[in-house]
Amino acid sequence: MRSKIVLISFIVSLSTTSAPFLTFAETPLIDPNIPHGETITYTSRTGDTLTTIVEDVVIKRDGDREIYKITSRSESLDRTVVLIKETMALLSVHTVRKYQGATLDSQLTVLDEEVQFKQDEVKLADFSVLMYVFRGFPFNILKKLKIGRYGDKKSGKFAFNAKYKKIEKVKANQRTVECYKLELSMDGFWGTFFPKTNMWYSVVPPHYLVRYEGPSGPPGSPKREVELTSYDVIK
Repeated sequence: MRSKIVLISFIVSLSTTSAPFLTFAETPLIDPNIPHGETITYTSRTGDTLTTIVEDVVIKRDGDREIYKITSRSESLDRTVVLIKETMALLSVHTVRKYQGATLDSQLTVLDEEVQFKQDEVKLADFSVLMYVFRGFPFNILKKLKIGRYGDKKSGKFAFNAKYKKIEKVKANQRTVECYKLELSMDGFWGTFFPKTNMWYSVVPPHYLVRYEGPSGPPGSPKREVELTSYDVIK
């Protein structure tokens, strides 16, 4: 019998213009202007396991602001990410992990945040949204973005960094796409144990992910490769 475990976590984060008693932290990320109705299909390989991922985007209005609702579905995991359109700031993540014998449902809701970021710094409530928020990386402005996590003992600590490396032509599903290459790494001693993660985003807006190469989880996890299969906008 399948069991369903519900995990609900709430953390401090970003406010809304429709709720003036909360405050919003600005981020250095930029709206990539993802079109309403965007649908992307990827092939994901982790070890010997091959999975198809389908992502779709809808734009909604929440009070005085617009938000992206990004839904990703596969055989093993469904995820819905809600981002503020203007700043790509995270509002919520709903994840359903499907295992043999159990289904795990978790909801992370960003309630409020008072942090004021510098132009080259950002903190993330959930690192599972990296591939989504990096569509808003300011490629033509920054070479390096410092990334911190909530819960670090030192409030000013930014242990991770994303570096804009160069423009490369990437082959995906028998087509060539000109891409920005990003490299995610960890600073300090532990960086020697943290495998580098590379992501390629289309140079042409809306800067969709074309390829991902990196770990599938914590250090020691098998390598994961994600490659674009198709890109469409459904009117």
